[in-house]
Amino acid sequence: MILEEFDEERFKKNMREEGYEDGVNDKALEAAENLLRLNLLSVEQIAQVQGIPIEQVLKIKEKLSVKV
Repeated sequence: MILEEFDEERFKKNMREEGYEDGVNDKALEAAENLLRLNLLSVEQIAQVQGIPIEQVLKIKEKLSVKV
């Protein structure tokens, strides 16, 4: 028994929104990596400016130090 009808338009809208959010997050992480490479801001400042958790910035920083 189906409890709710499938709403294809709502499904597509939700998928677009999720894709947009993923893209925004990816860009924030990319920008954080670039800022770390420039070494102009602290980890805390980068997290605040990009709107991402400090833990994510620290992971990126660690990844960069391993590459070098």
